[in-house]
Amino acid sequence: MTRTRTYQPPAFVPDHRAAPGSIPAIVDAAFHRLRLQHHAIDAMPRNTPLDWAARADRLAVLHDRAARWWRVLNRHTSAGVPFVYIAAVGGAEHHEREEVRYWQESADDWRARAEQRPTSDAAGSLSNWAELGVA
Repeated sequence: MTRTRTYQPPAFVPDHRAAPGSIPAIVDAAFHRLRLQHHAIDAMPRNTPLDWAARADRLAVLHDRAARWWRVLNRHTSAGVPFVYIAAVGGAEHHEREEVRYWQESADDWRARAEQRPTSDAAGSLSNWAELGVA
């Protein structure tokens, strides 16, 4: 007998060092909500190029939100915190911005495939140029 497993997110445990209502506690809770939304994306259909485009659009939105929350934390921690923490927060924000760009380009490429238009040069394995006879 096989069982179907459904994802159960771990219980949210806020950072015990962050005072309730403080900026770090608010950001911590926001990242928890983003993690749950990321897991919900797994349930989105992926049957057609437009399904994949919708999924990529959603991922771009979530990464944009994460970047903005890293920006909030960066502004909050800029005084009295060792530079290594500020650099880490800045690096995390930059990474999320790169993810936004990647997922936006991916969504555009999936829409191009659905419309039988050539995908971008950056499409890599998603490239449909050979299928369309584009040189």
